[in-house]
Amino acid sequence: MPAILQLVYASRATFRENTSSQGIEPEVSRILMQSRQNNPRSGIVGALYYGDGHFFQCLEGDPDAVRETVDRIRRDHRHEEVRVLREQPLDSPGFGEWSMKYIPAAKDVRQLLQRFGQRQFDPFAFDNNRIDAMLDLLRQGRDTAQTGPESSTAARPEDVAHGTSRLLFGVGLVAAAVAVGVIGAAAYLVLVS
Repeated sequence: MPAILQLVYASRATFRENTSSQGIEPEVSRILMQSRQNNPRSGIVGALYYGDGHFFQCLEGDPDAVRETVDRIRRDHRHEEVRVLREQPLDSPGFGEWSMKYIPAAKDVRQLLQRFGQRQFDPFAFDNNRIDAMLDLLRQGRDTAQTGPESSTAARPEDVAHGTSRLLFGVGLVAAAVAVGVIGAAAYLVLVS
């Protein structure tokens, strides 16, 4: 069995896209945050792209952990028609420092699609050349997703732990403020963050 497995899959989103939101789609943001919290525990790295109602994701790591993650994704109500596009052994991970990189580079993806004669992002139609081109774009692109109070460029495990601690601390402060009826809780939270 290979030490590192690369698995690339495509799926369709089941949720209705929130077009009124600024930046990253809220459901995608939740998926990304969960990935950045769970993947370091499983030793998985990778990248995610969402566009035109489709997910394209590359997972790399221990074969059993990668397959368990894909099984979990298949059961996730936010995905349907999960299809593995590629599964291959690697000598070293291509997304080694990323628990889950997210590239909302719609302009770059549109240019890639035009190069291959596609109008919409439909990873189900990708052949090996398109998969390789998309993976190259994801490796080279800059992660600009904000899943917490700060923009994450590499979502290292210690960054995730720090962000989770800040979130839990903030939730604790709000709960304490509500319990004692402190009206200025919101102003206090702004001061401590």
